[in-house]
Amino acid sequence: MKKGLLFGLLLFFVFPVFSFALPANEYIPETVGAGKPELHIKPDGTLVLKSGKVDQIAGSTLYIGIKWGTLQMRFTMKTDSRTAVTKRYGGTVSVAQISVGDYIDVEGEFFEGSDFFGVQALKVKDWSLQEEAGTYSGVITEVTPDQRFMLRTPQNQTITVGLSTSSALSIKKGSISVPFGRLQKGETVLRASGVYDYARNVLTADTISVYQGKTEFLPRNFEGTLKQMSAPTIPATIVVTVSGKDYTVRISEKTPLLKKNKNTAQLARFVVGDTIRFYGAVREEEKTLQDALVVDAEVVRNLSL
Repeated sequence: MKKGLLFGLLLFFVFPVFSFALPANEYIPETVGAGKPELHIKPDGTLVLKSGKVDQIAGSTLYIGIKWGTLQMRFTMKTDSRTAVTKRYGGTVSVAQISVGDYIDVEGEFFEGSDFFGVQALKVKDWSLQEEAGTYSGVITEVTPDQRFMLRTPQNQTITVGLSTSSALSIKKGSISVPFGRLQKGETVLRASGVYDYARNVLTADTISVYQGKTEFLPRNFEGTLKQMSAPTIPATIVVTVSGKDYTVRISEKTPLLKKNKNTAQLARFVVGDTIRFYGAVREEEKTLQDALVVDAEVVRNLSL
């Protein structure tokens, strides 16, 4: 085996027919973080090749170029079910995800052909595959018109978050699904999950969950001035201004209407300007999607009667 290796290497250096010409300025492994090219063929026939460039793919066979200055060398790399491929940052992929132009490190078994050097690949690291599944949280610092936002993480990393084109895309505030346009600067993102591109610092998210407190959607008392009535009969809707905000109050047949002394009141006697106290919960969906304050009243009391 040793003699065969030495003979093969001697042929390469004596007869340059085994080398090939790489396109000018195209062998630049450092652009994807790969190191300087290396080639090690051990006495047991194992081989380590670093920073090889994929020049051609034919099925499960890849043709790899490596270059030291003006010295160029080509390997035929065979793959099979034993070949394990990882991305730059550790994720596992299939051989089929390696593309022409990628820079790779290879560990495998050396073999010779009549006019080439070969390696049966066992381990491959693709430096050009720099996307990984990722989940992030933080605060939205900016929302851009192209449906992206800047997210500052608890580690003070700022990443760009874009939207996946997947039909499974989900954006929620609390329990409510919302369109991208409802996201706002300053909101807290509990979870943004998708594919993170290390090279571009971009997360393409398919799941975004934004914090929304539940306190404001709990039933409570409100008091304000009657601004508008839809009709004097029930069911009805009235608009009450509370602390400068208009609340749409829905009154059903089950809603008790009371006077100041808690006796039964008639809606027909309500007039604009009356002081109204009502109890109920703000609807989360309308508030989240439309900024509308809608309350299904459990009790309405006219303090002006």
